[in-house]
Amino acid sequence: MQQGHPRHKQLSRAKHEMYLHRRYMFAKKINEGMHSFVNGVRKVMNSVVDAIFSTLDTEPLKEKPEIKDIYSGIHSPKGLIQIVPPKFNK
Repeated sequence: MQQGHPRHKQLSRAKHEMYLHRRYMFAKKINEGMHSFVNGVRKVMNSVVDAIFSTLDTEPLKEKPEIKDIYSGIHSPKGLIQIVPPKFNK
């Protein structure tokens, strides 16, 4: 004699798999949320640290002595015009 619905085993297995899938998806979303939160906190901390360091008083850079290009002066042909790039001093 039959002891219940013939598809009972299949249906109960499907319910169990759906339960596992929902649990997995919940954990996955929690993990992604925590990951994005940590990345956001890291970006905020980096920007705060960069702002702190940019506001600190630093010594102005000393001007470096110019290095003369002796080689191009000796080996440049006399007929061509040399173009000197502009110097940008602050």
